[in-house]
Amino acid sequence: MFLSFWLSALFDILLVLLVVIILIAIGSIFLIRDLKADFKKVYRMRSKFHIEMRKIVNLIYNIYSPEILEPFTKVIIKNLPHEEKKILLRNIDTVYADLDLENSDNKYIFETYENMQKIRRKRDAFILVYNQKLDIFPFNLYAKIMKMNKYELYTDNE
Repeated sequence: MFLSFWLSALFDILLVLLVVIILIAIGSIFLIRDLKADFKKVYRMRSKFHIEMRKIVNLIYNIYSPEILEPFTKVIIKNLPHEEKKILLRNIDTVYADLDLENSDNKYIFETYENMQKIRRKRDAFILVYNQKLDIFPFNLYAKIMKMNKYELYTDNE
């Protein structure tokens, strides 16, 4: 009788442990899927942003050939370090500020610039959410295991 009580208790404990392990495994699957989905969103937005940066650099340089954009005409923008991309954005803003708004030849440049700014804001919003998620427990554990890194923002916190 005493032995059957301990065996029953041991069986109950093992059953509870099995249920907890199954719940942790299922939760892990959902957490990893969520992290991967956010990473894909950020990656897509970063790619779109790099494409828009390349388009605006090519458009402005092919029409006006400003010297401050010349170093960025023959490089792969997505491979540039973050600080150089920030310099490129400042250079684009400087050249854009000097363009004639009334000139109809600049219409496509204006549209591309506005699209780039819209994508930059969207990209930074996605990255902000993604980075915050990487700081929150249990996501931070899975992010370390999956070797996910935080991304830097282009929007200044001034």
